[in-house]
Amino acid sequence: PQAVREPQPVREPTAMPPPAEPAAAALGAGGSPGVDGKQFFRQARSRLSYEAFNQFLASIKKLNNQQSTREETLDEARRIFGPELGDLYKDFETLLNRHGM
Repeated sequence: PQAVREPQPVREPTAMPPPAEPAAAALGAGGSPGVDGKQFFRQARSRLSYEAFNQFLASIKKLNNQQSTREETLDEARRIFGPELGDLYKDFETLLNRHGM
């Protein structure tokens, strides 16, 4: 007799994990009062589209690689989050400030 296997659930494509560069590692460290980095990334991933979240990660990577400035990164985040996700923008700004970026 042949074993019947349960069908595997179809998974949605997942975004790239945050890059392992210093700022992303620091942002994801958490444990500090106020904004938690890991929770911030979870919120951003759940509230942004797949494409917008990956654009956001790419802007962080450029900052980490010193290919953009803090202000350019904040401008890009402001554009990506838009007025409807202003709370995420503020949290991101707080995380950058906390980690001296």
